[in-house]
Amino acid sequence: MKIIPKIKLQQQLQDKEYFSKETALTTLTGSYSYNHKTGFCFMDEIGKKVLQLPDDFELSIDSALTLFVDHRDAIKKFNNCLKGHSFENDIEMIDYNGHKFWVRASGKLLEDDLTGNTLGIRGVFVSIDRFIKQGKELEKRARLINVQNDRLIHFAHIISHNLRSHSSNLELTLETFADKHSDSEEAVFKSYIQDISKSLSQTLEHLNEVVTISTHEKNTDLVDIKSMFESVVEEHAPLLEHFDATIQYDFTALTHINYVSSFLRSIMTNLLSNAIKYRDLSRPLQIDVETICEKTKKLLVFKDNGIGIDLERNGSKIFNMYGTFHDNDDARGVGLFLTKNQIESLGGDISVKSVLGEGSSFKVKF
Repeated sequence: MKIIPKIKLQQQLQDKEYFSKETALTTLTGSYSYNHKTGFCFMDEIGKKVLQLPDDFELSIDSALTLFVDHRDAIKKFNNCLKGHSFENDIEMIDYNGHKFWVRASGKLLEDDLTGNTLGIRGVFVSIDRFIKQGKELEKRARLINVQNDRLIHFAHIISHNLRSHSSNLELTLETFADKHSDSEEAVFKSYIQDISKSLSQTLEHLNEVVTISTHEKNTDLVDIKSMFESVVEEHAPLLEHFDATIQYDFTALTHINYVSSFLRSIMTNLLSNAIKYRDLSRPLQIDVETICEKTKKLLVFKDNGIGIDLERNGSKIFNMYGTFHDNDDARGVGLFLTKNQIESLGGDISVKSVLGEGSSFKVKF
């Protein structure tokens, strides 16, 4: 029979090295160090596993920097650390296979206990990609809920205000002409009824469009942006020629996109119609359209030299239902509202920059 002394057993139960190793394995926490005198770099097996590094990967300061999405930020952190400024930050990295992910990394200055000279840096890092993605997904869902709430508010506004207004107009018209029998009075009566019917039909159409955006089956296709835009321009050709408009466009940065084709056509149509509707009568209409790719962002930018919008007064109302800011007879305040809802229903966003008397620029983020 083997007898283990109680003191040795207690030491095993309190073995800090064992707990450290098991914690690192369970949480996939890797460790690293860098000797700035010799240039020697070290990473333990767990760290290599997290970064999917092969056994023959030659770790050096240069090869290590390729594992960071933001090289400059990594260099800045390590240089500051060598000056005595420890760090603990969320950092985006790239594993050996090119997959981007987030880690929580720390770095501390390593000094010689005897001389006090700086030897280098050492630290640990652990993948937090799952938590970052979960947080972004929650933020995305929260934004979606807010967008849906806005739609419900506008939907309720149409029902409570516009439909009630049509109903009141119809009731008042019927009361007014209840005892009228002359031909002239009957003609006026029919005219009023036709106007009410037309307005009611428009309101119902707007309601239907709002509902369609929310319930539309989001089947995406690979859309040729240039062909789509040229088709939309062709539909507006008579008006554009009449107003001597000049259109310049460049879609080389983003030629195709997976999108709901009908939505993209509607977005382009509304932005083009908006530029025509709010043109400056004192000069020829100029429209510039382009696609831009900024890192992970895909953008469609639509500029015009129209009369512009007073953003200080009306910036918060531009994309509201029935939000109009000019005296145009054909202004309805529906197009931009529907455009915003279509874009947001697919996870995108739209913003505007404008100066009165100079024009407007709409930026669509896909």
